[in-house]
Amino acid sequence: MNVKFINARILGEVDLKQLYIKGNIIHKISNIIQEPADRVIDLKGKLLMSGFVNAHCHNPMTLLRGIKDDVNLQTWLFDYMFPNEAKLSEEDLYYGELLGIAESIRSGITCIEENYFSCQGNIEAIKKSKIRARFGITTERESDDFVKDFDECLISFKDSNLIVPSIFIHSIYTTSEQEIMEQTAYAKAHNLPVSIHLSETLEEVGECMTKHNQTPVEYLESLGFFDRPATAYHCVHMDKDDVKILADYNVNVVTCPSSNLKLGSGIAPVHTFLENGINVALGTDGPASNNSLDMFKEMYLCSCLQKAHFYDSSVVSASQTLKIATENGAKMMGFKSGIIKEGYLADLIVVDINKLHYYPCDNMESNLVYAGRADDVVLTMVNGEILYENGKFNLGFDLDYVIKKCFEIRKRLEK
Repeated sequence: MNVKFINARILGEVDLKQLYIKGNIIHKISNIIQEPADRVIDLKGKLLMSGFVNAHCHNPMTLLRGIKDDVNLQTWLFDYMFPNEAKLSEEDLYYGELLGIAESIRSGITCIEENYFSCQGNIEAIKKSKIRARFGITTERESDDFVKDFDECLISFKDSNLIVPSIFIHSIYTTSEQEIMEQTAYAKAHNLPVSIHLSETLEEVGECMTKHNQTPVEYLESLGFFDRPATAYHCVHMDKDDVKILADYNVNVVTCPSSNLKLGSGIAPVHTFLENGINVALGTDGPASNNSLDMFKEMYLCSCLQKAHFYDSSVVSASQTLKIATENGAKMMGFKSGIIKEGYLADLIVVDINKLHYYPCDNMESNLVYAGRADDVVLTMVNGEILYENGKFNLGFDLDYVIKKCFEIRKRLEK
């Protein structure tokens, strides 16, 4: 299907433009486009921009939203999350993933980095919903043969052009040294990137120093983890040597400000990462530690926390933050998306800027980061297909039924 947007406001453009989508590609951007389209959408001055890339999430944790708040990460994870997650079936994960994706699409997220302890239920949900994703294969549940499990999971990616695999190792405190090395070797053998939660809390750093006399970053370097294309989530507690290692190995860093604040973990030094040339992306983390999937909220915090942390209002500007929330995440995952440019994938959103909280300022980058809201999104397109428009979903599943199933699962968990 070919779609033409007319009277579109595009970031950085002075005049209203037309944008032509041919199949799943941005084919042409111009003042006037003569090519015929299956559908012409008049945006009437609304903002057309690249969709958000949620570079770290655990969508099935929608099922655990609010089950325990106002505790630190260790208590939250070991006393509440892990015990409840052990009760979840593949079917439960499927419905939790669908609910999280619906919330994401509604909020303007077109691409996700999904990491969870199961494979088939999550991947089936991602395929059905038609969102773009990189999925981290992991072994959170007991497994006697991770190679067999990983091999079986990889088969699931063969028939999809929207999902790519990676190897996700939860953390250094839940995974043994041998397991980290074995799974990193598997990633190398299959030419896959690796990712991990890293230096999220002071407890994690202190335990690693006590056990290995190394910071978590130094420890992973010694195990050869960064020899693969790597992504590290959170990276809250970093010294200058840690930052240098990440920069030297071209490690991607994903900051999750809401989750880090809510769990009392701290503030990641995003400005320092950027100053050292590190590719920084933005994530929500799971909806049980956030507790939403709202990239507008994350952008505001990503920028403003750095200004307060460094006592400098000029750092991590609105322009930089938008890039972190879109282009940088796509770069991290290897997708040709994240910017509006001819030849790039048509992962786009429309934001209704004809609202009081955008008036009268004409600085759209500033407005989006400091005043924008998730419910300003009125259209979400992934791979050239409109998945959400003006309150209506086109996700390939019955959302009302999914919501009903998620309520049933939650009631079962609470018994």
